[in-house]
Amino acid sequence: MEPRLTGRDSETVILAGVLDEAERGVGQLVLLSGEPGIGKTRLAGHALRAARERGFAVLVGQADPLQTGLAYAPVVAALRGRLDTDLLVGLADLGRLLPDPRLPVPEPGGDAALNRTRMFEAVLQLLRRMAARTPVLVFVDDLHWADHGTIELVHYLGNGTAGDRLVVIGAARTPPAGSRLADLATLVRRHDHGTELALGPLSEADTKSLAQDVLGTQPPPAMLTELATRTKGVPLFVTALAQHTGRGPLPTIVRDVVMSRLQTLNESERDLIDLIAVAGMCATVDVLKAAAAADIETELHDLLRQGHIDEQLNDHEVFYRVIHPLYAEVAYAELTEIERRRLHATLARTIDDVAPDNIMAIAPHYRDAGDYVDPQRAIDVLASAGQRALNVYAATEAVDYLARALSRARTDRRDAVPTLLDSLGPAYQGAGMLDAAAQVWQERLATETDVDKQTSLRLHLALLESDRGNPDRADAHISTVLGRAGDHDIQSLGQRMAIAARHWDIPRARALYQSVSESLAASPRPAARSLATYARGVLASIDMEIGEAHRLLTKAADLADRFNDDSMFLKFQPRRILAGLRVLVGDIPGALDCAEKGTAVSANFVLPAATHSMIMVHTTARYFAGDVLGSLPDVDAHIASSSATGLDRIRSRMLTHRAFLLAELGRLDEASASLDQARPWLHLLQDGKDYGWEIAATMIAVHSGHPEKAPPLDTPEFSFRDPIVNCMRVLVAGQAAIAANDEARAHDILEFLRGIGRTAPLLDAFADRQEGLLTGSTELLRRAARRLADMGAPLLSAQADLEASELDPDQDVIVRCLRRFQDAGTTPWLDRARSLARKHNVTVAIARTSGDLTQREHEIVRLVGHGLSNADIAARLFLSERTVESHLRNSYRKLTITSRLRLAQWAVANDKERP
Repeated sequence: MEPRLTGRDSETVILAGVLDEAERGVGQLVLLSGEPGIGKTRLAGHALRAARERGFAVLVGQADPLQTGLAYAPVVAALRGRLDTDLLVGLADLGRLLPDPRLPVPEPGGDAALNRTRMFEAVLQLLRRMAARTPVLVFVDDLHWADHGTIELVHYLGNGTAGDRLVVIGAARTPPAGSRLADLATLVRRHDHGTELALGPLSEADTKSLAQDVLGTQPPPAMLTELATRTKGVPLFVTALAQHTGRGPLPTIVRDVVMSRLQTLNESERDLIDLIAVAGMCATVDVLKAAAAADIETELHDLLRQGHIDEQLNDHEVFYRVIHPLYAEVAYAELTEIERRRLHATLARTIDDVAPDNIMAIAPHYRDAGDYVDPQRAIDVLASAGQRALNVYAATEAVDYLARALSRARTDRRDAVPTLLDSLGPAYQGAGMLDAAAQVWQERLATETDVDKQTSLRLHLALLESDRGNPDRADAHISTVLGRAGDHDIQSLGQRMAIAARHWDIPRARALYQSVSESLAASPRPAARSLATYARGVLASIDMEIGEAHRLLTKAADLADRFNDDSMFLKFQPRRILAGLRVLVGDIPGALDCAEKGTAVSANFVLPAATHSMIMVHTTARYFAGDVLGSLPDVDAHIASSSATGLDRIRSRMLTHRAFLLAELGRLDEASASLDQARPWLHLLQDGKDYGWEIAATMIAVHSGHPEKAPPLDTPEFSFRDPIVNCMRVLVAGQAAIAANDEARAHDILEFLRGIGRTAPLLDAFADRQEGLLTGSTELLRRAARRLADMGAPLLSAQADLEASELDPDQDVIVRCLRRFQDAGTTPWLDRARSLARKHNVTVAIARTSGDLTQREHEIVRLVGHGLSNADIAARLFLSERTVESHLRNSYRKLTITSRLRLAQWAVANDKERP
């Protein structure tokens, strides 16, 4: 019979609801968090048993504190043994994660970011195929010990649960602020199909109940008092201290409790506990016997009976683990460094004898064995582990293993140093350790004698120095390469143009692009023609010939797609500018497509800033397409990603863009806070300016009712670097000038829009809108609305329609605007439309669809209907009262007045239907 789960009634109800929803085809991502020993694994175990009883397929993986460097190890453990042949059809990219003879061996190289995404998608598709047969629950325990890749894969799988009978549960210690786990927790809270259960300590009554369960009898009052004081309601501490029967005062920390239990073991049992603690998931009977060089059956049986260890099933093989991670940590910590290294060395040799190809199992032991293992074998294992990490884009793990292999090779195998440096450079770069990457590449360059290899190294360094903000160093490397290869070296010229696009002033950049255009115009090589066409496109963009720039850059991108070339620039840079130009010419769907392709060809391991800059273009294009709500989670994810790689300049831009989106959604306090977060890094931007900051600050001023506080718009310009950002800048500046009744400024913006709009239809439509507002012309406003709708900008079209109806009311248009703003979640515009609707007695019957309220809003509304206060709801759902109030405001905004009056009765009467 399952032991009683004390003090977790509300959590088990929530998890039961998650399983109910999954059986109906609505999956969820659940994050269990709390301090060590709080009962996360115990609660998850209850959910797993309940899922198995319902017929779920249950997949379990666990991160290991001694194998934190192994990329995706918990997910591999969860999936291993579940790979039916028919489920694997068409999932070739799964071979990057799971070594299986039925899957093809992945090809090396290629686009790192794209390959990684395909690998994630293959795992999701595998789980979806399993879920088509029977509901699936995936549980990954101890995420705080997992590598970043595992955490990101768990989030990716969780994002894919909504339409499937799939539940993903992760358990982790309460994450520290700024960590990758903290970012995951934030995203789970914001996800419509995400649930965070932050476990708190037990109450005094629950502590008493748990102690009684442990002892089998009523505990003495003095023990209860001491338990309550010293355990602070942590279930593990309660259990451990209640079982302690030693003499003297009870220990005040779990380490003492654990040690008091460990000290009751005889020498052979204690040695076996130490061995199991170090072995982790490799602690099978065969491995333990070989490592101990003795028969351990008796000791294993006694340790199991005493509750010091338990049995786990991994790929149909039984292994043993210390009963709780804290016990393993304490046992490991009590060993001297020499004892640890000797144990790791014993396990390295033992596992190596049994499974020499299982790099995931043996690498951590070779890493931590120090000089107690053969250095030549250690170099081979560590280098192989590092290369495997690179293959799955686990840069931090790759750095760990490759750096250790390099350190050994410098004394024991000098001929291996160049190859290790070649791998370590991109590993450092992918991990965002740009200074270390530069040092590695410089060392490699200093010893290289082959001219072709020197060229490759200098190109690496040029891109790296550009990312580090050192354009002169970057250009020096390119100049050296061009001095040897000549001005017709396409790859080097392309990289110089990339550096110019990022760092040079307009006159200097123009001269370079003009030179490239002229020198390569007659070349028969497709790559040269692509580069020359790109150069002419940029020149047209600089000259504000938007239509011609769009035509030429489209041609350049098409030419680049026709050949395989190692230069990411030829496929990436034209699309980065082209995506913005497509917005300006009124092809917003085309802009999104272009940005998505540009993201696919960019490579995070080669030029991390390139990936994030294209993502910025993509999320901005999504705003023009009206997808404000959908853009926000992506921006949040990439803020976390840019933080992890140390790209503070990109992080700053993402934070300002997030502030703008939040302002459009009416979340002005959050928008201001996001701007404050960006402020410390403004100096990293060119000239200390950030147009994104101006855009966000302007929107906050407009929506807060103080447009006169908007930052002044400098002389409008459309730099070829950021055409889409400049477009937004002029758009919001025009709105602010109108709202502030600043006719002089509004006329200046109109004149600029008309001038550049002759070749940029979107800006000409903006000019129609601006002129319509200035002159009170409903004809111009409605024409702007039609043109914007035709271009794929429904939200901007609705804004112009609403402005026209404020001058000349049209009930059908008002209704259409109300629904458009409600769907987009743009509260300031929705409130404005509602005000107009009330003024003209327009009533709107909001369609009752499952999409009106999010799952969390539905949950809160239901509890309101049951009469709970905001404080009660906050406690029940582990939210702040402020968050509850925000969800309630959003819920009410989505409903008509009549619906609001019926809301409480509906919520109680019908828990499962949504308005």
